[in-house]
Amino acid sequence: MHADTDLVMPRRLAIQILHEAQIAQPESIAGVVGARDAEPSSFSQAQGVDFAARGETLWARLWSNPAAPAVPTADQLSGGGLYLVVSLNIKGVLEMRAWELRGGAPFERVIKVQD
Repeated sequence: MHADTDLVMPRRLAIQILHEAQIAQPESIAGVVGARDAEPSSFSQAQGVDFAARGETLWARLWSNPAAPAVPTADQLSGGGLYLVVSLNIKGVLEMRAWELRGGAPFERVIKVQD
């Protein structure tokens, strides 16, 4: 995944993730997004997902912030790779943002949802 290109997520996957975060309120969720051919394809809240057995690779880690913005700290991104953060803190709107650590600081990536 090239660090400066926009990320593309299928609409059905974005809806699934946002729905899971919404029904879990006031609790947060955490999980992983798998990819096939470098394209995000699945979401799981299960720990220890065997992506190879599913024909996938890890695309991103995800968590939700039911009462806080979708902005992580550098410590929250310390594991490396791509992170998705869902916020339910905005009235009537669910927000999902993508982040990675660059130069020791959170760097936001653009997510485009498409059919």
